[in-house]
Amino acid sequence: MKKFKKLAAAFLAVLMLVGALPVSASADGDKLIALTFDDGPSSSNTARLLDGLKARGAHCTFFLVGQMAERSPGLVKRAWQEGHEIASHTYDHPAMTTKTDAQIRQELQKTDAILDKAIGQDFSYMLRPPYGDYNQRVLKAANTPCFFWSMDTYDWKSQNADSVYREFIKQARDGSIALLHDTHSTSVTAALRAIDTLQAQGYKFVTLSEMFMRRGISLENGKIYFNAYPGKNGTAAGIAKPAVSLEKGESGMRVTLSGDARGSVYYTLDGSMPTPSNAKKYTGAFYVPGGTVIRAVSVVKWNGIRSDETSMTVTARGNLFADVKPGDWFYNDVDRVAAEGILNGTAKNVFSPNVGLTRAMLATALYRAAGQPEVSGELDFSDASAAGSWCRDALLWACENGIMRGYEDGALRPGRSISRAELGCMMTRYLVLSGKDISELEDVLSGFSDAGAVNESMRTELNAACALGIVKGVGGGRLDPNGGATRAQTAVMISRMLDKI
Repeated sequence: MKKFKKLAAAFLAVLMLVGALPVSASADGDKLIALTFDDGPSSSNTARLLDGLKARGAHCTFFLVGQMAERSPGLVKRAWQEGHEIASHTYDHPAMTTKTDAQIRQELQKTDAILDKAIGQDFSYMLRPPYGDYNQRVLKAANTPCFFWSMDTYDWKSQNADSVYREFIKQARDGSIALLHDTHSTSVTAALRAIDTLQAQGYKFVTLSEMFMRRGISLENGKIYFNAYPGKNGTAAGIAKPAVSLEKGESGMRVTLSGDARGSVYYTLDGSMPTPSNAKKYTGAFYVPGGTVIRAVSVVKWNGIRSDETSMTVTARGNLFADVKPGDWFYNDVDRVAAEGILNGTAKNVFSPNVGLTRAMLATALYRAAGQPEVSGELDFSDASAAGSWCRDALLWACENGIMRGYEDGALRPGRSISRAELGCMMTRYLVLSGKDISELEDVLSGFSDAGAVNESMRTELNAACALGIVKGVGGGRLDPNGGATRAQTAVMISRMLDKI
């Protein structure tokens, strides 16, 4: 009976749509598909689906069955927190035309309460009638925007990932509403594969509310929608993430937020995710102390149309970072070297703490720490042309002062990743250049189990770096001298080095 009703409903939808198809399916902006999942959440499959959607930057709409949501409230909350739209598929999946108006309202109210409890908010929810079974009386009693579909892969029938994938790609069209069921693992596999294929063709996967807003279609209660094919209004841009700007003022760090003009910016200052119940609406610039984590989001509609989140840390020294947080083991040292202009970010508000460094990058950092003294002359190495203008003066200074040395074959290799041993030696040479005496330091290098891996020519200087506490072991009695160093590790070592001057 279930399969017959769904097939009959799909056939009815096709008949209704034939005369409504637009002449042109081209859009001025992004190609959009609203991916929808019915009948969940599934304790077996929905988490994998959410993982896959997050990895792909895709969003969807979940039409949830109340009794399923009651069993897995954590999945409901996670889906909403990750930017997906939560909608109703009734409490126990009845054929709506067989229910009285009062029974329809009871189904929806019961489900709404379950979804509100799971998410922790008070929302209104859109509806997909189970089996696609509806009439005008049902729509009026539901009193909320209702949705059918324009793409049906019959995933519930075949339960074959390859078949579902092929059907999805075959039917894909800009402005489509795709019907799938995350109660089937094969549907999740097919959906993620289809997203990969269609994203490569320029498609964006968005919530229903976002797709209709971007197509200039206002959703109305008591009406049912089948697609949002592009029309004369074209396609508006997606919701922009808030931007954060910072300036030092007499009263502290002055923060300015700017977001999408179609909505409002909401933010928190305690590191928590912005929600309707805990976020402040941005109305103008404000001051914060160092160490504040700002999390902000542009909101048109809390359930269905909001941007990805912007998260920024305002540091004590006035830096603004998206990837450095209070509590990170490198936080204070990164703040220091960035504020002093020694080791800058890799992009605006991005430090990239886990990215490695090259020999040229370390030479540049040490050159800045030295105050960028004037230099003259040319690099006398076989690969001197490999040194870009951004690092040429730093390399010339480092080589002239014995901080950086070339290789036996006459090359400098400025673009080579720097090892922990090289890093320690260059910092020791910097200290010696600054007047530090390293002649009476104890031998600590031999205490590491892998000390034998250190080149003999580097042992004295690396030992000094270890004895002074600039370079420390990696655990298990190992130094890992030939391993690479990240930007975070380098920031910490530079900070320790500066403390020894």
